[in-house]
Amino acid sequence: MLTCANSNQQQPWNSSLPTLVHLPNCKTQFDINQIHARLLTTGFINNSYLTTKLILCFSSSPHAPLIRFARHIFFSNSNYWSSKTEDPFLWNAVIKSFSHGDDPKQAVFVLGLMIENGVCVDKFSFSLVLKACSRMGLIREGIQVHGFLRKVGFAGDLYLQNCLICMYVKCGCVEFARQVFDGMLQRDSISFNSMIDGYVKCGMVTLARELFDSLPLEMKNLRSWNCMISGYGVVEDGFTIAWKLFDEMPERDLVSWNSMIHCCIKSGKIDLAHSLFDKMPEKDVISWAKLIDGYAKLGRIDIARNLFDEMPERDVISCNVMMAGYVQNGVFSEALEIYRNIISDGNLAPDDTTLSIALSAIAQLGHNTEGVAIHSYITENGLKLDGKLGVSLIDMRRIASSGRGDLFRFGQLVSSRSSN
Repeated sequence: MLTCANSNQQQPWNSSLPTLVHLPNCKTQFDINQIHARLLTTGFINNSYLTTKLILCFSSSPHAPLIRFARHIFFSNSNYWSSKTEDPFLWNAVIKSFSHGDDPKQAVFVLGLMIENGVCVDKFSFSLVLKACSRMGLIREGIQVHGFLRKVGFAGDLYLQNCLICMYVKCGCVEFARQVFDGMLQRDSISFNSMIDGYVKCGMVTLARELFDSLPLEMKNLRSWNCMISGYGVVEDGFTIAWKLFDEMPERDLVSWNSMIHCCIKSGKIDLAHSLFDKMPEKDVISWAKLIDGYAKLGRIDIARNLFDEMPERDVISCNVMMAGYVQNGVFSEALEIYRNIISDGNLAPDDTTLSIALSAIAQLGHNTEGVAIHSYITENGLKLDGKLGVSLIDMRRIASSGRGDLFRFGQLVSSRSSN
């Protein structure tokens, strides 16, 4: 709770200092309402210095109410969006709140406002909008931004060309990315790695290897090697080449080790994967999860469980992997026990995958009451049922109900729990 009016008795009411002091402490809509009330009652809403500080502070906040308020202050003050400023830093802050936030497409709209109002646009403005296009797959808007870059003379900027390559790759247009790459007068390691990564993700490992081999030695870094190892890891008969690359690497990181372990498992070499795992200088939850998943898929669920128990720390993904392994091997009660431990422990929050696996186990065991409890959890936490979670819930009701009486009983349980 904020107490803006009385927080600093040494400052007069018309001082902006108490408001500035409280900005970093804001988190909730209630806090915003207090700040907004103070701005209105003191007239500070018209103080450009204070509102600028507020916009810059709130637009990068992890709290949604603060971001929305920053945008409201910005767009409700015509001095910001109608003045032909040569420094777009405030505009860029607002664009970033969209491009990195929950509504990336609006970043394109804000860029349009900048251009329409004659505001100076810099390369960071464009890079943020291209980031938004990458996140949302907005290829048409991305191409429009590319065309505008050509028009204003920014198309040759190395930083923006790398942004364009990344955008085209993320949108699945690797051929357009290659056109940008081939037209570059200067390239750096980011240019090469983005293009290599794009080819790998599109399954064009041969083209990725051609670029990798042409990459100057001083530009060949961990990301370059890791991209190629992961690429060969998904190609049939790619294990030998991946292993050779892994052996030739001048240095390795966690991604390198995890990628090679995944490649071993995919090639049916679980013992070699375990040997690599034991040699790792450091491990993360992904390392453990990959090996657990590998053993579980081979039906060696006892070894998978031993690894799970040995983990120094677990996250929801590793729990999901172990639960899925139990379900795949028909050990439904153990899968459900892990779910119960997640709920009772309180340190981890189950995600859609956790709940879906738990529902599958419940369906096989016929534990309708626990199914109702999960249904209530989904409802109480506002989780969407339009994906795999909804399908799992329907399947549970269908499988768990061997007769019409059981299905009716499940419906009664759901209705009584909902009414409570």
